[in-house]
Amino acid sequence: MEAIYKYYYKNEFRPLVSLSLHEVAGLDCPSGYVLPLKKPDSYALYYVMEGKGVYTLSGTEYPVTENDIFVLYPDTVINCRADKKAPFALRAASFNGADARLLVNAARFDPKAPVRHLEEQTADQIVQLMTGLYTYRGQDIYGTTQSTAILYALMSLLVKTASWDQTAMPPGWTGAIHLQKALNYIAENYSKPITVNDIAVYVNLSRSRLYRIFLQQIFISPQQYLIEYRIREARNLLENRSGSIKEIAIAVGIDDPFRFSKQFKQVCGKSPSAYMKNLIEDKNEKLEKNE
Repeated sequence: MEAIYKYYYKNEFRPLVSLSLHEVAGLDCPSGYVLPLKKPDSYALYYVMEGKGVYTLSGTEYPVTENDIFVLYPDTVINCRADKKAPFALRAASFNGADARLLVNAARFDPKAPVRHLEEQTADQIVQLMTGLYTYRGQDIYGTTQSTAILYALMSLLVKTASWDQTAMPPGWTGAIHLQKALNYIAENYSKPITVNDIAVYVNLSRSRLYRIFLQQIFISPQQYLIEYRIREARNLLENRSGSIKEIAIAVGIDDPFRFSKQFKQVCGKSPSAYMKNLIEDKNEKLEKNE
């Protein structure tokens, strides 16, 4: 038997690097149901509305029951199985971004302690926030901003209700500070021909240390992040038709139009010219519908 989904939404538009919603879902699991999750590509929070089951992370089993919330880690082998007699109903949200690891740590989740039990009042608020993530679903910038705000509110609630000395520095904070400094540098200088070496020098880290921090915090290399940032800005310029493809390439710090087209296709799945053609076709189609 398959799970019964009360709602489900997958976000394909992820322009924000700080925190980005991937999926949100509400589902009822049949007896003994095993969620089709083996090695997630993002963080996720699963809240148990009712029933019980077993969550297995890196070979260790954790029983979960009503009002428990547990975290999934990217690129980590997991298994999640509903109980045969009292299968669980779940609410879930998956996400990633530069702030994800820090917030998960600050909320007192750990690979060796990935489950928290919530007080009734907190649990009710978690359900409301997860429902809000679905309510404000959408791939426009308004929907994306709203869902990100709610995701921050959800993580903020979990941090607030976590049991730790909140005047202390949470795990991962030092790396997050270096990462934020690097991200700010990229945001301010992407239009120049900067390299990963330039970023490392600015942050005052070796290139290898910078690479490790990026992988630890946002699961992407500095080089790939720089590419994706430039292409995202290029896409915004294309949508506003601000210049030729060559001019746009130079405007985002890529002086070789061929390399720009190759990287654009790598990130967006199509060439800049094909992307622009689709934009024009979509706009004409909307105009025809409104006539």
